Amino acid sequence: MEDDFSFAGPGPQDMASGTAILASALAREAQSLAQAAAGLRATLDLVSADGAAVEAEDHRVMQAGIRGAAVLAGALVLVSRALLRFTGDPARAAADALGRLPRGSLSVHEVVGHLRAAALAPVTDDGAARIAAAMIAETFAAAFEAAWRDALGTKGN
Repeated sequence: MEDDFSFAGPGPQDMASGTAILASALAREAQSLAQAAAGLRATLDLVSADGAAVEAEDHRVMQAGIRGAAVLAGALVLVSRALLRFTGDPARAAADALGRLPRGSLSVHEVVGHLRAAALAPVTDDGAARIAAAMIAETFAAAFEAAWRDALGTKGN
């Protein structure tokens, strides 16, 4: 007697769990960026308060780093919320997130890079949910990149 086994992929519950763990991992990525921005801000304040001369270029670079980390952290929280809002439809979540992001202050590759990092770092031993998180991340990334290109009317970043 032959058993027919086929792998159809993660089921609906696995996809919901995968979405939740991916969103949670994105929130942790955002928290790390926000802490980095706060640390940079505190460093800049400390150096300025000490009366130490801060070169104008150094000050500008630190301010840009603070702003960039804060904007990216906010974007990751927004992506996390979009994924949870549209559980089971990562393409729709990508379109929703893109519509809410500020233009010109982010790169599609920054957001997608952190999304992929989050997909690799879920805190669970549920293998099916981890597979689902990776699938969701890739579907979201592809839809996000395509929507970004369409919004810019270009082929690149």
